[in-house]
Amino acid sequence: MIYQAGKYPVLEAILHTSATPGDWWRGKSGEDVLKAFWDWHVNDNGWRKVGYHRVVMPDGEVLHDQRYLRSLYEVGAHVAERNRGTVGICMVPVKTVDRMGEFSDFYTMAQKMAVREYLKDLKGLTDLKWVTGHNDYANKLCPGFKVKTGDWL
Repeated sequence: MIYQAGKYPVLEAILHTSATPGDWWRGKSGEDVLKAFWDWHVNDNGWRKVGYHRVVMPDGEVLHDQRYLRSLYEVGAHVAERNRGTVGICMVPVKTVDRMGEFSDFYTMAQKMAVREYLKDLKGLTDLKWVTGHNDYANKLCPGFKVKTGDWL
């Protein structure tokens, strides 16, 4: 079982969009993307690290560099009042998320497979019970589709 801050069991993963334009990621390495997130989260907001635990690129690469991202044992900063005991997974869209739609409207099959595989691995480490979207807890489009646990676990 994974506990954040030594006391909050990780039971849920929350999916997010980076809210970047659909072609924003082109020509960027994973580190370039993480540095941009660092600018937004740390330099602009004053946080100590990027609020997410993982970032999933359009090619399915799962970024986890803890110089930038939270470790699974750290409380994230990705959903107001819902950070303890959750893992924040941010996906970089290939089309701008400008409405509610389907996963495939904004993301790649490589991302879907990578997130599913990552969640399978995470479930092997902790008692993961739910996969939700940021829009389940806030009046936001993020991640651009309705997340259903059964589609991911």
